[in-house]
Amino acid sequence: GNRIMLFALLIFSIISMNSCKKTTDIPGTNEVFIQGMAFSPSTITVTTGTTITWTNKDGVAHTVTSNTGLFDSGSIGSNGTYSHTFSTIGTFPYKCTIHPTMTASVVVK
Repeated sequence: GNRIMLFALLIFSIISMNSCKKTTDIPGTNEVFIQGMAFSPSTITVTTGTTITWTNKDGVAHTVTSNTGLFDSGSIGSNGTYSHTFSTIGTFPYKCTIHPTMTASVVVK
C-alpha cells in the first residue's frame, strides 16, 4: 500500500514540475519578451484596442519607451512586466533608453 502511494506521489511530482516550467521561451500572442538585449519579436502587429505585455527575461533592467513619448515603462527589472493598450492605428517605434541600440516597433492595423 505505502509503496504504491509513494510511487504515485513521485510520478505526480515529476509531472507537476514539468508543467510549471515553460519549456520554450517563445512569447505568446500580444506578448513581447526582452531577452538577450533585444525585443522579441522586434515587430509585432496587432489590431486596435490590443494590450501588449512586455516581459523582461534579462538579468538587467530595460525600458519600453516610445520614440514619440506615447508610452514609457520606466525601468523594468528582471522578470518584471509592462503593458500598454494601443487604441490608434499606426506604427509605433520604441526603444530601451538604457540600451538605445535595442529598438523595435508595434504596428496597429
